[in-house]
Amino acid sequence: MKTNFNYITPNIMSGVNELDKEKIQRFNDLHAKFQKKKKTFFRYKEKLKIEKNKLDHINQKLKLLDQDLAHIKNTYYFKCSLVSYKTRGIEYFNLSILRYKQPPKNCSLGRSAVMKEHLLKFYKTNKKLTSRIKKDWMKFIKFDSNFGDAFHRISDLILDNPLNFKNITINRHVLFPLEPFESKVSIPLMMTNKMRMNLRMMGYTDEELKHMRPEEGWEIIKKDNLE
Repeated sequence: MKTNFNYITPNIMSGVNELDKEKIQRFNDLHAKFQKKKKTFFRYKEKLKIEKNKLDHINQKLKLLDQDLAHIKNTYYFKCSLVSYKTRGIEYFNLSILRYKQPPKNCSLGRSAVMKEHLLKFYKTNKKLTSRIKKDWMKFIKFDSNFGDAFHRISDLILDNPLNFKNITINRHVLFPLEPFESKVSIPLMMTNKMRMNLRMMGYTDEELKHMRPEEGWEIIKKDNLE
């Protein structure tokens, strides 16, 4: 049992050699420090236990809310990864879009040199981004598809048609369109969710949207984007 040497009386200490006296004093000092740290440790341990209970309580609430919001997550959540495969010895790349409880959607990017050149053309006016693409286009697209421009384009495609997204053709030309927007996109036959959202943000009411034709909404949004 580790205990201090306070039981050593002055009479006993007088018979102890100088080296042992020094060691006894050092031991007593360290023992006092140890006891102090031990009390601090158990005090923090109790606080950690209380905080752990609070954390568990919050986590349980998060789980319940997560279950209630599962339909949102299942529809709109996604993350992307870059995958490669070889055909006849030639390496090609796909952007794989992963969604909850759905099979991955693979978007063709083509060969490395082709995709890199495509990105450089798309971002040709942005020297900072073209520098990053030249250095490592794969690293760039991993970031861009999860946090950048490509992420928002994919999100918009899901928003436009969440139920039929799996059947939409997506490739490098869709993710990074080189042609002007007007020549690439046709006026939708029906008012899309994204169009409704944009029009509501512009101040249009649900009653007004109810009687608005798709081409009217399209022209309003197009005009607003040009201003």
